[in-house]
Order: sequence, then structure tokens, then C-alpha cells
Amino acid sequence: MWSAMTLLTGFATEYWHLAVLRFGLGIFEAGCTPFASSIIADYFSEDIRGSALGIYNMGIYIGYSLSYAFGNFITDANINGQGWRWTFFISGIPGFALGALILFTMREPERTLNRGEQAQKSKYEATALQRLTLAAKQFLSPSLLLICIAGSIRNGAGYVWGFNTQNYFNLYYPNENTGLWFSWIPLVGGSIGVVFGGVISDNVVRTRGPVARIWVLIFSLLLAAPFAAGTLFLPPPWAFVSQIPCYLFGEMWVGVTLAVVVELVPSAVRATAVAFYLFIITNIGGNMNLLVSPIEKASSLKTALYLLYPGCYVLGAAVFLLSLFVIKRDIKKVKNRELTDESRQGLLASDNQEGEEDAINYGSTKREGEIS
Repeated sequence: MWSAMTLLTGFATEYWHLAVLRFGLGIFEAGCTPFASSIIADYFSEDIRGSALGIYNMGIYIGYSLSYAFGNFITDANINGQGWRWTFFISGIPGFALGALILFTMREPERTLNRGEQAQKSKYEATALQRLTLAAKQFLSPSLLLICIAGSIRNGAGYVWGFNTQNYFNLYYPNENTGLWFSWIPLVGGSIGVVFGGVISDNVVRTRGPVARIWVLIFSLLLAAPFAAGTLFLPPPWAFVSQIPCYLFGEMWVGVTLAVVVELVPSAVRATAVAFYLFIITNIGGNMNLLVSPIEKASSLKTALYLLYPGCYVLGAAVFLLSLFVIKRDIKKVKNRELTDESRQGLLASDNQEGEEDAINYGSTKREGEIS
């Protein structure tokens, strides 16, 4: 249905057609990452989970680069005199083949609960509303709240830059062909960065534990911020060149943050928890672009982008830093709760075993009495 909405957009002739189809696309697209993240978390253990999620999220940058390539070059090619429509035709058709391939070849892994989760198994065998409520309760923990705030700020910076990239270069450097550069920079820099971030976080987790992922988030954003500022400060082509390290460091956060989220919630509600996390950061971060217009009116577009692009990188890193002071405690709480549940499960299993043995002994004694 995601691909169908994309394909049908190419046939739109009225504004309301576009509105309905884009609304439908958002609905059917929304489930992809929560389901995928949950399945990946089941397929891969904690020590390589960040890398696996990083590889999955390469799709973001492949798609972003293709949007510039298709939006600029396919539109200019004016195939059959239909201009922009072929951008949506070409983007939508491959999804049908990929959907069929996934349907017939991919199997969801069997979800295994640890002993602590088995002790609370009845909690997870619940209705959709109960499952959503259980997932939402996880976000009342200070660490997940701070991660959501930091993720929203960082996500908002990406939305601001993504929505205003073309406007910025059209305004300040109208003769530059942005499609020529952005058709490959996000693909190369973003793809390497998101995988690199996962690999690094997995390696530090092996030696320093899950908390180390937060340090990867902090340092990656602080390293990316000067290059984001350089894009706005330097003229082309150096402005474009500055985007390469900006993507390389600045996009390390995507897979790493998802790995943190799935590690802080029970496995049975991972998909719901990831959906909840994405809902939060998309609605808060996605609306940050509304701040551009008033700041631009008060000063300039460049000032607005300085504040909301590299500025939010630094602010996001600061909030991630705050989460360090509580995430250790929350991880400890999760582990203690699991240990408590495991102990209860062990006692229940022991009681059940003793009960079965008593029943067997009683039956044997009774039969011996009857024989006598």
C-alpha cells in the first residue's frame, strides 16, 4: 500500500488528490521501522544490534539521495511530457516487487523471552490497547524521556535542513545545481555514518556496557555541528564538501538511538515502543520547521538555519549528556526487576516440581497401601 500510494500520486490532477494520497502514504509507511526494528532486535544479539540497525537505516540516505536525483533529473527529462509524475512512477513500482519478495522469503524469527519476561508472560499476551499502554509506561522512565527529547531535537534539525536545503541554495547561490551534489552526498556520507555509528557503539558496549552508546551519540553530534555550521558559512563548493563529514558524524545517531530504545523495553513490546518513540520524535521534530519562518522574518534564513541546524546538534548532545545521569539507574532497575522476576520464576518452578513430586509420592504410597 505504501508503494501504491506513491505510484498513484503520479496520477493526481487535483490538490485534494495529493493530500489524500500523502495522508495514506504516511499511514502505510509508518509501520515499517517499528516492525523492522523489532525483527532486527530478535535476529541479532545486543553486541551487534547497533550495526544491524545501522545497515537497515542506510535506506534513509539511499532514499534521500534518490529523491534529489529523481526530483531534479527525472523531472528535467520530462518523460512523455509528464514531468514530475515519472518521479513517483519510478519510485513506486519497485516496492511491489520488494513486497512480494519479503512476503515469500522472509520469516519473522521466533521471539524468545528471558526468564524474567516469562514470569510476566501474561502481561504481554494482551490486546493492542493493553500492549500500547504497557509500552507507553516504559517512557515514563527519566532515561527514555530524555532520549525522546534529545532525539526530537536532533530529528528536528534534520527536518529543518531537509526542508530548507533547496531554498537556502536557491536564495544565496542561485546558480548552483544542488541535485548534482545531494544526489550522492547523503548516500555516501549518511550510509557510512549510520553503519559506522552502529559498529562503534557495538564495540564500546562490549567493553563499557550499554551506557557507552550514549557517549557515541554525544560525541558524534558535537563532531558534526562544526561541519553543519561550515555548510552555512562557506561558499560552494566547500559548503557541499562540508556536508560529507557532517553526514558521516551527524547521522550516526539513528541506529544507535534505536538500539538504546529496544534495549530499555521488554522484547514483547519492542515494535510498539519503537513506534511510540518515532511518533514522539516525528511530531516534535517534524514541527520544528515552523520556527524557521518567524526567525527568518526577524533576521534571515541563514540565521534561522544556524540556530536550528548546527545549534540543535549541540542542544541534542547536551540532552543526551543529561540522560547519562539517569540511564545507569534505569538500566540497573531493569536488571534488578529481571533478577527479581527470574527468582520468582525459579521459586514457582521449584514449587511446581515439589508439588509434582509430592503427588507422585502420594500416588505411590496409596497404591502400596491398596496392595497391602
